[in-house]
Parts: sequence; structure tokens; C-alpha cells
Amino acid sequence: MKKRFLMASVGITACNVVLLLFVMAYFVSIESNTHDSAFSFMLNNKYFGITMVICVLCSGIFSLFMYNQIMKPVHKLQEQMVKTTEENKKAEQIRSEFVANVTHELKTPLTSISGFIETLQDGAAENPEIRNKFIDIIAIETSRLERLIEDVLVLSDIENKRAPLDIAKIDTKDSLIKMISTMEPLANSKNIKIETKLANQCFIEGNVDRFIQMMMNLIENAIKYSKEDQKGKILVSSFMDNDKVYIEVTDNGIGISEEHFDRLFERFYRVDKSRTKKGGGTGLGLSIVKHIAFLFNAEVSVKSTLGEGTTFTVIFNRKED
Repeated sequence: MKKRFLMASVGITACNVVLLLFVMAYFVSIESNTHDSAFSFMLNNKYFGITMVICVLCSGIFSLFMYNQIMKPVHKLQEQMVKTTEENKKAEQIRSEFVANVTHELKTPLTSISGFIETLQDGAAENPEIRNKFIDIIAIETSRLERLIEDVLVLSDIENKRAPLDIAKIDTKDSLIKMISTMEPLANSKNIKIETKLANQCFIEGNVDRFIQMMMNLIENAIKYSKEDQKGKILVSSFMDNDKVYIEVTDNGIGISEEHFDRLFERFYRVDKSRTKKGGGTGLGLSIVKHIAFLFNAEVSVKSTLGEGTTFTVIFNRKED
């Protein structure tokens, strides 16, 4: 922009200098010929008039050039600054809401833990039955705090890209089978069966740890929202379609009303707060899924029917084998 400004300034200055020279020549001619008026001189000397017009036109052209090359970028920069300011305000609001939500989520179990500890200190510890019950509750709340802090740190690392990621070709079938085997005890404890229908030679590219974390969160979410009064079933399936890889996690749980779809991936948003907290959820699982999907340049969609179940689908770009 500095060069553009200098070029425009030189052009306008040159036009003004030429114009000034002709004006001086004009006055010199008038003084040397007192019988002619200024107007008659301009009429008789056509070259002077033409030169004046050319100089004025050149000055106008250079002025337009200066506006187009300098002022328009300045206006665009101003618009960008306004847009950036608005985005910063929005980001600050999101951060404030996030801090408020985290504070609330931390305060609830801490208050519970503090209350039970005070009760034990006041003499309840003398009763073995009450003591054991309170200690179990404290252990549950402590575990919940640990999961919350871990999820907050994971989400922060993903958003800020603090840790460098090892990008590699991922065999989705092999990774999913290994991950599901570690989750079967949790599913079995709730009388839930995990089934698989995975395609062979189904490869994607990305960080394998993030991939496992994303799919684990989806399966944990399916376990939490499975029906408790009957046998639950979760189906993890994958297939390829042209240059895309589709991985689906389907459950036959309580389902999700369509009115919640737009907010499912928000931080700390819960469809059923009582069930999620009872199951030890932090409210960050699906938000982590969304952020990891972004790292993979993948898409996440959801289909659900109340009382019948839910299907989460993650669509990846296929990596040729």
C-alpha cells in the first residue's frame, strides 16, 4: 500500500507541476502581450487549453486511482476490523459461558463432597453403615470431578491444538474392534450388548488416538441413554461409498427429540440431565466428538426417534489403501 500511495502521489504531483508551468507560461504571455485579454489568449492558444484539460483529466484519473488502490483497501480493512471485533466479543462471551458452566459443574460435586465430609466429621463416621454409604458417594463424586477435569483439558487441547498430532493411515475396523473390547465390561454391567458390522480395508487418515477417543465418546453416550428396563443393544457399523467412509453408532435407547438436535454438540448441554448425571456424564462428550471431527475434516450427523433409539453417523474422507 505504501508503494501505491507513492505512485499516486507522484502522478498527481507531476500533473500539478505541469499545470503550474503552463499557468506561469500563461501569465508570462499575458504580460508580454498587454493588448490581448486572458480570455482571448486562451482562445487563440489552443495548445494551452488542451494541455490544461489533459492535466485536469490526469489529476482526476490519478485521484480515482488513489481511491481505488488505497481507500478501498482501507475500507475493507475497517470492515475486517469491525468483523474481528464482533468475533472477539462472541468468543469472549463463549469463554465466559464456558467458565460459568465449568464453575457450576465443579461446584455441584464439591458441595456434595464437602457436605458428606462434614457429616462424617460430626460423628456419622461412628456408624459403619452410614460411613460406608457416604464414602461410596464421595468416591462417585470424586470420580465425576476427575472425568470433568479430564474432558475440559481434552477439549482445551483440541481447540488450542497444543499437542502435535501424529497423522497416519488408520484401519478403522482394527481400531474399533480393539476399542470396543475395552468398553464391553461397562456395557455388560448395564446389560447392554455391543455388536459390530465393520467393513474390511476401510481406511481413513488422522490421529488414531483422537479417532478412538471420538468413537469411545459416541459409544459411551449410547450406553448412558440405553433403556434400563430391558436388554440394550448397540451396533457399531462402517461402510464405504465412493471417496467417503461412514461409521455409525446405533442404539435402541430412549431416543432424542428433534428439538434438541441443534444443541446436542454444545458444551454441557444435556437432553436428560438427571440420567446423564446419574450415569456420570460431564456434558462434554458430544462437544469433544464435534471438535475431533473438525480435526479429521469429517461431518457428524444424528437421527433419532423417541422411544426407539438414536444413530450417530461420522463421515470421513477415505484414505486409499
